[in-house]
This record gives sequence, C-alpha cells and structure tokens, in this order.
Amino acid sequence: MKKCPYCGSVLNDDARFCVECGQPLPADTPVVPEAAPEVPAEPAAEEPVAAPVAETPVAEEPVAAPVVEAPAAPEEPAKAAEPEMPVITQLPPKKQMLSTFQYIALSLLYGLPVIGLIFLFVFGAGHPKNGSLKRFSAAMLILRLLFWILILAGLIVAMVKNGRLLTDALGQLVPAVTNLLKAIFA
Repeated sequence: MKKCPYCGSVLNDDARFCVECGQPLPADTPVVPEAAPEVPAEPAAEEPVAAPVAETPVAEEPVAAPVVEAPAAPEEPAKAAEPEMPVITQLPPKKQMLSTFQYIALSLLYGLPVIGLIFLFVFGAGHPKNGSLKRFSAAMLILRLLFWILILAGLIVAMVKNGRLLTDALGQLVPAVTNLLKAIFA
C-alpha cells in the first residue's frame, strides 16, 4: 500500500494519483508495508533448570550444499504500444443547477421589455460558471425570437390579404419618414 505524500491517505500500490486530494503521485512514492495485527505477548514461563548431563560425543550436523541461483529470466520487452495515461491536475468544477425559484425569477426578469432582452443576450451568450443559466437563457432567447417572427409573419399575411391595408400603410409611412428626415436635417 502507498501513502499520499500530500494528504497521507492510503492508496493502492498501482495508483498514479491520490483519490482524496487529486495530486499526482511522484514515481518514487514508497510502498508502506501493511502492519501485522499486534498479538499481545504472553509472559514467558520460567524454564526449570536441568541437571548437568554427562558429556556425550555430539555428532556433526551435515553441512548444507551451497545454494546456486538460477539464471535470471530474460527481461520482458518494453510495452511500446501502451500509451501514457494523462495526469489529471484539476478536478472538473461542480455543476450548478438553477432552483425552481430562480427559474421563476428569471422568467419574470426576461419578461421586461428592454432590460429582459439585455439579460437574455448577456446570459445566453455565455455565463462562465453556470451552464444551466446559459442554456435556459439561450432557450428563452430562441423562444422570444420565434414569437416575434410569428407576429411579423402574421402581420405581413394580414396586409397582403387585405391589399388596401398595405397601400394605406405605405401611403402614411412615406410622408411620416420624409417629415422626420426634414426635421432632423433642418
């Protein structure tokens, strides 16, 4: 078992980074041997003293033959095909979800005519910390654009259906624009 040099948590022998603190482990992290459970030692019983024995010739013990080491096995070829695993240096940020109250408050905020549209563009373009807010704002912006496209399409269809309405609208619009331009540049 290995011990993390940063936080001290116990890890597997093949671990490359700490599962507690996320720090990459150095290649030379020592393996800590597992401690055997301690057994309380029993007090040694006193041995009785033996009576002196007459000397008898002691037979010589046989001498053990020298141990001959087997030749070392050839080293395995290097695993060139095994890719190096990337070291994770940062953990991904936790996702922030919007609460029900926040969805309601944002819907009311987005309902305001000009301010709501500004917030839709700001939050919909990208909120760096809250992806849920970004997706909700983008969805509301798309819905608002679809709503206005349908309203304009309906108005155009109504004006085309009623040809007189289109000519009357253009007849009133042209003099109004010319009067406005005269007032601005005069």
